[in-house]
Amino acid sequence: MSRRFPLAGLLRTRALAEEQAAADLARANRARDEAATAVRTARTQLAGLEFRDPRLQGEEDGSDLARSWSAMVAARASLAARVQELQTALAVAEARADGASETWNRARTQASMIERLRDRHEDEVVAEELRAEQVVLDEAALRRATEEDQ
Repeated sequence: MSRRFPLAGLLRTRALAEEQAAADLARANRARDEAATAVRTARTQLAGLEFRDPRLQGEEDGSDLARSWSAMVAARASLAARVQELQTALAVAEARADGASETWNRARTQASMIERLRDRHEDEVVAEELRAEQVVLDEAALRRATEEDQ
């Protein structure tokens, strides 16, 4: 092709912006997945936390029973608070992933608009080259016909 695409620099810029947005989206999705895994793990731990009766383990002192019970309640409350904290972190990670997805979609749309212009430009350049070649072929045929007539 003889003519250079005049928006080549803009196309490169848009392509780089799209690549950056895709990388940001990948990081955000990874963070969201890690947060979801942490929530699932904490929920599993919370569901597996058992309240056992210390008296069944040979402890019969009332003060030990109260301390054991308090420790189990505190552990459960702490783990429940951790689950809530992780759910909040998951919500933030999901919001960031959604935002990164929107940013990537915008960047992809902007890059594809310039790509379509480039494709149209390339088609026009090819058509011009074909027209120019046809003119040369027509002139050659005309000369040959003129030479044969003489």
